[in-house]
Amino acid sequence: MRTSVISMVMLASGLWLFIGGWLIGYPFDEPTVDARLHEMIVGVIVFLTALARLIKPRRVCSDLLIAVAGGWLIAVPFALSYGDTAKADAARVNDIATGSLLVMLAALSLALWLRAPASRSR
Repeated sequence: MRTSVISMVMLASGLWLFIGGWLIGYPFDEPTVDARLHEMIVGVIVFLTALARLIKPRRVCSDLLIAVAGGWLIAVPFALSYGDTAKADAARVNDIATGSLLVMLAALSLALWLRAPASRSR
């Protein structure tokens, strides 16, 4: 049950990453186009991974994939330098906040997996 809740939050995060750029209103200039592209790619990866977690028993590799995706979202604003506009700041905050959430969810899911010895045999 707890892992289903975690998977649902991951699913919602993936959806947010995919549509968030349009809802926030990133402008179509070079730095924020890069932000939108990375958010959409990571959003699809997170969404599909979370959907797979809901359909079949989760594996440790799904947690690791979500953690890596979240870590990338935290690092990409600094690696690509989104610029100094208000919308670029919104993109930066969105990426860092969503990436941090994904890393925390993956860590929580791994901790729950370690506490349940029966699930480790999968």
